[in-house]
Parts: sequence; C-alpha cells; structure tokens
Amino acid sequence: MIIMRWQILSKTPPDIIKQLLLNRGLKTRQQQEEFLNPQNPYRLTAKQVGVVASQLAKALARIKQAIKGKEKIIVYGDYDTDGVCATALLWEAIFQLGGDVLPFIPNREEGYGLKVERVEQLARDGVGLIVTVDQGIVQYAQVDRARQLGVDVIVTDHHTLGQKKPRAVALVHTTKLAGSGVAWFLARALLIAAAKKPPAGSWGLDLVTIGTVADMVSLLGPNRSLVKFGLPQLAKTKRPGLRTLFAAAGLAERPIDVFAVGFLIGPRLNASGRMADPMDALRLVCTKNEAQASELAQKINVSNQSRQALTQKTMVQARELWLAQGQQKELIFISHTSFEHGVIGLVASKLKDEFYRPAVVLAPRQDHWVASARSIQEFDMIAAVRQCADILGPHGGHPLAAGFSVATDKLEALKQRLLQTAADQLKDKKLAPRLTIDAQIKLADVNLPLYDQLEQLAPFGQDNPQPLFVTRQVQVVNARRVGHDQSHLKLQFRQGDSFFEAIGFGLSDRYEQLALADSGERLVDIAYQVDLNQWNGHQSLQLKIKDLKLPK
Repeated sequence: MIIMRWQILSKTPPDIIKQLLLNRGLKTRQQQEEFLNPQNPYRLTAKQVGVVASQLAKALARIKQAIKGKEKIIVYGDYDTDGVCATALLWEAIFQLGGDVLPFIPNREEGYGLKVERVEQLARDGVGLIVTVDQGIVQYAQVDRARQLGVDVIVTDHHTLGQKKPRAVALVHTTKLAGSGVAWFLARALLIAAAKKPPAGSWGLDLVTIGTVADMVSLLGPNRSLVKFGLPQLAKTKRPGLRTLFAAAGLAERPIDVFAVGFLIGPRLNASGRMADPMDALRLVCTKNEAQASELAQKINVSNQSRQALTQKTMVQARELWLAQGQQKELIFISHTSFEHGVIGLVASKLKDEFYRPAVVLAPRQDHWVASARSIQEFDMIAAVRQCADILGPHGGHPLAAGFSVATDKLEALKQRLLQTAADQLKDKKLAPRLTIDAQIKLADVNLPLYDQLEQLAPFGQDNPQPLFVTRQVQVVNARRVGHDQSHLKLQFRQGDSFFEAIGFGLSDRYEQLALADSGERLVDIAYQVDLNQWNGHQSLQLKIKDLKLPK
C-alpha cells in the first residue's frame, strides 16, 4: 500500500471555482477570463507562444525559397506520438503549397534526432533543406555537418535549450508548446502567407491536439487554446486513419476527450514507433484511402498489444532488480541486456510512480546503451544528465523526462555519478508521492450545478488537473471489491443528508482498512474527483476516489 502525502491547498473556500482558478496560478481577472474563455488558436501570436518572430520569418522565407526553387525538402521527425503528428502537419502544409517534400522518421534502432550519417546520405540524395520537428535543438554537430555539405537546416523544437544554439538557418523554438504545436504554428504561418488568410476548417487542430495531449505538456496558456478548440475538431475529423483508429480503440460510443487521447489514441500511435516502423503511424494519420487506413490501424493495434505485453514483462523484471538492490538509493538505475528500448520509457515511468524516485532504465543497442529517464518534482533530471555530458552521447529532454546514450565502458561511471547527484539533492527529503488537493469541502457542496461549473475548467491535464477535493468524517455505508481481478472498490458514502456512490480504481488493498468503517463504527477522510454517470437519460454524480485515510 502506497502512503500518499496530502497537500490541501484550501480549507472550506467560500467560492470553490474562484479557489480552483487561484490554485492554477490564475490570480488576476484577466488571467481568469483568458483561461475560462481561451482565444481561437488561429489568433495566437509568436510572442504569445514564445517563438522569436524574426526566426519565424527566416524559416518562412527559406521554405518559400525552397518551394519556388523546386529544392528537395525533408521534414525530419521523431518517432513518438508528438513527433509523428508534428511531421504530418509540416509535411502536409509544404506539400499543399507545391513543395518537393518528403517526411522522414527514424526508427528506434537508428535513434532519436538528426544523425551525421543520415545527413550525409540526404546530401548525396540532393536534399537542399532539412526541417526538423520535435527535435534538433541540441544537434550541434549534425547541423554543422549539414552546413559543410551545403544543406540548410531549420530547427523546430520544444525541448530545453542546451548551453549553446545550433547554427541553423532558423530556430523556431519555444518550450510553451509541444513539438506538434511548434510545427503547427510554422505550418499555419506558411498557409496564411500563401493564401493571405487562415486555412479553412480549423486546419491541423486534430493532429496538434493529439500531439499536445500525448506529450503531457502544460494545458495552460496557448496549449489550452489548441486543445480546447482542437478536441471538437478531432471528434469530427475527416482523416480515415484517425476514424479507423477510434473504432479500434473502442471510442465509437464515447466522447473524444483528453483521457481518450492520452490513454487510448496516443499510445496506439506511439506503439508503432516503439515496436515497429514509426512511418506506419505517419501513413495512418495522413492517408486518404479507407482500405489503407483499415490495414494500418489493424497493424498498429497489434503493435500496441505487443507493446503492452512487453512493457508488463519488462516492468516485472525491472521491479525485481530494484527490490534486489534494497530500495535504499535516492535514484533508481536499472539496466539489463534483455531490455528493449521501445518500452524502457514506460517502465521508467511506472517505477517512478510506484516508488516515488527518479528512475533511469537502460537497454543495449550495438556497442552502447540507450536510456529513458523519468523524474519527480524534487529532482531536475535533464540538469543531472547534463552534468554528465562529458561521458554521454546524444542527450536531451526536460526536468521530468530525459533520454540519452552512453558507451558500455562508461555505464558504471554514469551510474555512480547520477546516484551521487540524487543523493546530494534528495537525501534529506522524505520522498513520498504527494496528492495535491484543491480544497476541503462537504459532501453537501457536491451537486450538478457544481459539476457543470467544474466542466468549464476542462480540458484537464498537466498544470490543470481535474479538480480534487477532500471531505472529512465521511461514513462508509458499504464497500466491496469489484472488477475481473477484484482490484477495485465499489463504495457508498454518507455525510448528513448527502449520499453518494463511489468507485476507487486499484484501491482494493484498502478493503481491510475499511472493515470497521463499513460496519458504521468508524469514519474516513476521502480524496476524490466528481464524475458524471449517464444512463437511460438519467444523470447522477459519482465520486472517483483517489485516496482515503482513517481520521487521526
């Protein structure tokens, strides 16, 4: 049983919605108004999204020059969902404008980012312009090699800048958007410049929504605009590949929301890059052929099933290796020759969540190792990785997620340095998962009008989580295990005249804790989200339990 720390941001606020806005850092009336009524993303300016306008202008001019001169153009992407969507958006825009353009996404065997060997091959093939998407901001040697060969490079990326900038023709860079958001912003500017007006039909918002949600970037600011306006466009997308994928994911009878994108659509597109050829995912989202869409969706669904099985197998092994180490270190560092790099990021994330430690998981690749790292709020992973840059190969990422490669003979040295960095920063901290709770309220405060107000804060995601409440001294009327593996709890709670059904996913280990409360002899404190059940035209509220504790 994982013991979580509760951080309650407000106790009994007089205005629940106002408190929720304050909890999200929205303190002024203007900030709150912009959040509740985000502007159409087609009105977003370069300044608002953090892109340097002069760099955007350089990129536009060079792409237009390449189109006019019939130069060969490569849109060079990344194999995750965000990278696939980014590649599709920019390739479609340049192709629509008459460019001689092809997309390229390396598989995981070749590895993340530009490679000198690939740049040299593209130069031999007569390519005059490479436009990177969702990568490139730390590819210094690769960009320099392209320059030597007479190939111009435009970098579009959202990852954290290194200590210097690549010497590209233009850097369309911001950390305020996902990679697909940066690509969409550039593609939008190209289409507007060509037609002197915005593209019809909210062009590209379906793909940028998938990429933004899947990459788990902040859903405040410009990303909120993109996803708020993009979800309805995604639900009615005309892309045959996406519609076929929705059916394969069982989404025919449910809304296309952030959960559907983050847990059902995004992982399927990601599985193509993890287990097979990422170009299949690109073909799926771009094809206009129904038969090809059906074939590709089926293929990707099989890849996703394989990904799930391999992730589970690797997770069991990695967990055993960590437990055998005694769980005493501040950082989890696990490597094994049997690991496959397509799933190590997922495994690192699961280890981080279960043990609340930064986690680094490595898999072998030819003469070196590749790593995926996931971190907690208390530890800046990319800063720690960059402290080891002298013994690393290509590396990059964010404070909470990073990737890198390391030579086999440097593996142990790297391990010791990362462990020491983590020990220095975390040794005096009590590491336990923290549940950030928006407000303490009574069950009597929970009703349909409140639910309707909460929905105005959607779409929920990073930095704008679904509101979480705590109610103290709640009587457990009934509790029973449910699910095919009995891993969930079905509950009934009462406080005064208020009565609610509740579900606690994965909380069956709390059943014994509730034994006395179930008999009415003990009360509990519950942390929960408010959910809506709809059946046969009837609506009722249900509590989705995230944690519960016996009162002190």
